[in-house]
Amino acid sequence: MLGMSIIKRSDQNFKYKNRNVCVILTRKYRENTEEKAPVFWRITFNRKFKHYFSGFEFTEIEWDEFVNRDLRKHKVIKQTLHRFLNLTLTNYIEKLNETNDFSFEALDALLKNHTTIGVNEAFEKKIESLEMEYSIGNASIYRTTLNALKRFKYYQTLRNRKEKEEFIQTCTKNKYKSKGKNKLDIQVNIQFEELTPSFFNECETFWRETEITDSTIGLYMRTIRALINNKEGETPYISEKHYPFGTKRGKYIIPEGGRREIALSIDDIWRIEDFETDHPQLLLAKDIFAFMFYCNGLNFGDLCRLRYENIDAPSGEIVFQRKKTLRKGEKPTFIYAPMLPPMVEIINRQGNKEQDGYIFPFLNGIEPTIQNERNIKRQINFALEPINSSLKQIATALELDPNISTSYTRNSYISHLVSEMFVNPIIVRKMVGHSTKKDVTAGYVNLTAKKRLEINLKLLNPEKRYAVINSGRVI
Repeated sequence: MLGMSIIKRSDQNFKYKNRNVCVILTRKYRENTEEKAPVFWRITFNRKFKHYFSGFEFTEIEWDEFVNRDLRKHKVIKQTLHRFLNLTLTNYIEKLNETNDFSFEALDALLKNHTTIGVNEAFEKKIESLEMEYSIGNASIYRTTLNALKRFKYYQTLRNRKEKEEFIQTCTKNKYKSKGKNKLDIQVNIQFEELTPSFFNECETFWRETEITDSTIGLYMRTIRALINNKEGETPYISEKHYPFGTKRGKYIIPEGGRREIALSIDDIWRIEDFETDHPQLLLAKDIFAFMFYCNGLNFGDLCRLRYENIDAPSGEIVFQRKKTLRKGEKPTFIYAPMLPPMVEIINRQGNKEQDGYIFPFLNGIEPTIQNERNIKRQINFALEPINSSLKQIATALELDPNISTSYTRNSYISHLVSEMFVNPIIVRKMVGHSTKKDVTAGYVNLTAKKRLEINLKLLNPEKRYAVINSGRVI
């Protein structure tokens, strides 16, 4: 058995007994009273005992306060310890005693399968796994969610109203800072036993106070839920009995979050397309914006990845897959975008002249391999920022939405086809690469190149003269 030389007194508030198994919370002795010492769960069985580290350490004075005084600064720690005792240790001891199978080895096995890691470590493992798969975007979401969660945990430890108000102001001001001196680097540990419905309700309130939107809160919560479910592992990190999410009473309901209106009318799209400027960066921005809209509303990352080999001359279409929908083992879904006259003009004006690589020059010099994925995404983000900044300048000049970005193109394309042209939603989903697997009628919808061209030609400005397409080739 693993023993302790000298043990300080235990906290009588953390006691449990079931038949011949006893649990108490104790602190290891230190001769230096100012030195921190670990706090352990001491479990005794048939006069033998074993200690399990609680994750916390106290000096002698701190331990005395923890045991004998009800201080607000200890509230979160005590909640964490009570949850572990009541939700984990108690359940496992009762389970083993019911069948007379209790032993330290059996308890160790259950604890190992339950979760020997905390929330922080589980997030780090998931992030590392995603980065190994070059899923940099998803890894970034998990990293951002973990940072937001740690900010709330730190907020819980603050003692007075002034400290809390100041921290909320700091979080609000720097919530999007991921690097540099203003980055919020919070060092706190979170255990899965803490993730209860009340924890998430309080967390949601805190995030709202730091001006995080409902849609972002929903994204954070769904990310946490996915982590807890642990589909890549053998078992979830939290058992079904204590699972915090759901629609039943007492469970935490993830907020839906309203979708912000980020679609422009077709007339405003044409105004941006016709915007006159001699500034190369503004010209590039408005051309890229127009191309993305006419190319079935593709996103900027997919635009950067387009290569001349994606142009199918016989059909006169650009054929590609959305990077977002690529999954291992799934049948590939292709998007077919007719090569409209403005798209040809833009390629001739902004594209690479040697038609043997990328269509646009944003990723020149980077081979499209899985090993280069991290570099590709970094370069895409680097190229996107000046495009969006220039679009805002154009929007200001044209008195359009000042928050405009390249993401408006996809929403504008879908919105116009559905709301103005009344195109069947199944057809629209196929045009933009959305899944139709759950729609039984989708299999009967067969879109031809002629039909796709017929739909997208209706997007063109009837008062504008365009160049022509010569046998599907860029001229």
